[in-house]
Amino acid sequence: MAARGTRRTGRQVAGQAEATSFRTVEPKSIVLLRGPEDYVAARALDRIKSALKADHPDLEYTRLDVAEASTGELTTLTSPSLFGEPRLILAEDLAQMSEAFLDDAMAFLEEAADEEVTLVLRHSGGTRGKKLLDAVSRAAGSGRAAVVDCSAVKGDADKLDFVRAEFRAASRTIHPDAARALVAAAGSTLSDLGGACRQLMRDLPGEITAEHVDRYFGGRVEASAFKVADAAFEGRRDAATRLYRHAVATGVAPVAITAALARKGRQIAALVDHRGRTDQLASALSLPPWQLKQAAETARRWTPLAAAEAVEAIAQADAEAKGVSRTPEYAVERAIAAVATAAGR
Repeated sequence: MAARGTRRTGRQVAGQAEATSFRTVEPKSIVLLRGPEDYVAARALDRIKSALKADHPDLEYTRLDVAEASTGELTTLTSPSLFGEPRLILAEDLAQMSEAFLDDAMAFLEEAADEEVTLVLRHSGGTRGKKLLDAVSRAAGSGRAAVVDCSAVKGDADKLDFVRAEFRAASRTIHPDAARALVAAAGSTLSDLGGACRQLMRDLPGEITAEHVDRYFGGRVEASAFKVADAAFEGRRDAATRLYRHAVATGVAPVAITAALARKGRQIAALVDHRGRTDQLASALSLPPWQLKQAAETARRWTPLAAAEAVEAIAQADAEAKGVSRTPEYAVERAIAAVATAAGR
C-alpha cells in the first residue's frame, strides 16, 4: 500500500511496475522515490537508511548533486571499494539532472549492481529523465529495483486513508470519527498529520477515540481555517469572527482562511441548486460522503444569488490578503462577516 492507503495498493507506475509503499520498502540496488510528496519520500529514505545501518553501522552516506554531476562521478561513487564498505547514495531532484549523470545512471542500472551499494533516486515531477524512470520501473518488475509512490496527498479522503493506514501499519485502531477529527485538526500538511498520528500512538494505549483527539488537538480544531469557514457559512457570525481572531493570534495566515472559505464557497455554490446524483458531485468536488452530507445540510439555507455574492466577497478578500490591502486581517474579517450575513438570506 502507498501514501494514500488501500486505494493505491498495486498501483502501476509508468504502466510497468507496481509501486512499493514507503512503509514497507526495503533496500535495493536502486530505489526510485517518484512524486512530489516530500514527507513520504523522507519516510521512505529514513526506512532504507535505518535498515542498512542495522546491518552496517559504518554505512557511508553520500548526497549527490545531479545537476552538477560530471561524467564518471556516479560511477566512481558506486564502484566496488577495496574493503567493501556499504554505501547509500541519494541523488535528488532528478528533474535537474545533467546529461552526464543520466548516462552514468543508465550504465549503473544496466550493469550487475554491487550488493554493497544502494542508489536512491528522487524525482518529484516533470518529464526530464523519462528514459531513466522507465528503465528503473522495468528493473523493479524483475526485483532489482523498487519504485515508491510519493504522489501528492491533498484531499481529505486521501488524508483519511493515510491516517487509517498509519494506525493499521502499527496494529493500532482509531475510530472513524477520531480519524476525521484528526484530519480537521492536523491535516494542513502530511508532515503535521503524520506527526499527530505518531504522537497519539506513542502517548496513548488502546484504541484512539474522538475524545483523545479533542484532548490533544482540540485547540487546533477550534482555531482551524475550516472551522472558521464552517461557522461563517452556517451564519454564525460571532462564532466565525471569534474563531478567526483566535486563529490569526495563534499563527494561522489570513490566506489560509480565505483558502478554506473559497473551498467551502465552491461546495455551497455547487450544492445549492444541484439536481443530479450526489455521488457524481462528491467525485467532482473531491469530497468523502460524510463531508458532502455536511455541506449539503449547510447549502439548504443558501440561495444561488447569495452563494454567488459570498464567493465574490471571498475572492476580493483573497486578493487583499495576498497583497492588495495593507490590512489583510481586516479584509478577511470583513469577508467573514459578509458570508455569515448572507447565510439564510
